Amino acid sequence: MSHKVRFLFCLVISISLFNSCISRLSRPAITGYIYNYDNTPVAGCKVAEAETDAQGYFYLEEQRTNRFLLTEMLSMEAPPVFFTLDIEKEGYQSYQNDFFQRHGGGRQKGALDNIDTLYIKRVGEQIPIERYLYEDWTFSANKNLDTLYGINKNYRIQNIISNTSGFQDKYGWGQVYRYKSTSIPDSSWSTESYDLLTSLDISLQKEGTYEGKKTRKYLNPWRHRKEYERTYREAYKIPSDSSYSKGRFTISGDIIRFDKRFVKANAVYQIDSIDRDILILICKPD
Repeated sequence: MSHKVRFLFCLVISISLFNSCISRLSRPAITGYIYNYDNTPVAGCKVAEAETDAQGYFYLEEQRTNRFLLTEMLSMEAPPVFFTLDIEKEGYQSYQNDFFQRHGGGRQKGALDNIDTLYIKRVGEQIPIERYLYEDWTFSANKNLDTLYGINKNYRIQNIISNTSGFQDKYGWGQVYRYKSTSIPDSSWSTESYDLLTSLDISLQKEGTYEGKKTRKYLNPWRHRKEYERTYREAYKIPSDSSYSKGRFTISGDIIRFDKRFVKANAVYQIDSIDRDILILICKPD
């Protein structure tokens, strides 16, 4: 094969690679339902370019773009996916929610996400505390139970209305107590560090009684020692511990008072926020 033929062959291959395209996801197909707080489907609600039907159902078609194969190969990873959903209906609050998937662009054709049921509020609608308070709640708490971030059986992490990223971060990890010994390591395995994750399961009944379980999980525990001017450490396990309590509580406005069995003392909490699936309580001085 002559040099000229080889050159032309390489040129054709290079041009083909440069002009070849690969399909990348811009937005997956999305399905779901829109309901109001009376648990009734909301028809005619605009979700991005679609509208809900009589059952509150909507469907958004998948969107894809073509990108040059060569540039995608050079990037060495699938591109991220970022898109916004606008939810609008006359007489209801408007919502705008951002979605981000770090390497979502690499998903295959036919990508579909079901975001289940979204509940939207009417303009000026107030949430009656008694409608949603009497539930089985699971709270993420700090070490002293000063602030409680709770969810119930209605909670769905993909519910973009009430479960903001800020709430999810606090519920998941924002309450972790990070313990680290300040003493200097010696020749024995004494000083240690760990992350303490505290959770609280409470069942609140309409007659004013509650049952609760407090659980403490020790994450990433390490022990430290010093030998010959060098510090060593080893991982080990600290078993979780739980305590149970039950008693009575009273409600006055947005204030909940638990008896001494709750945390070995009278506990007073203000309802900072309540929705059909989340509850935030802040401890107040008695």
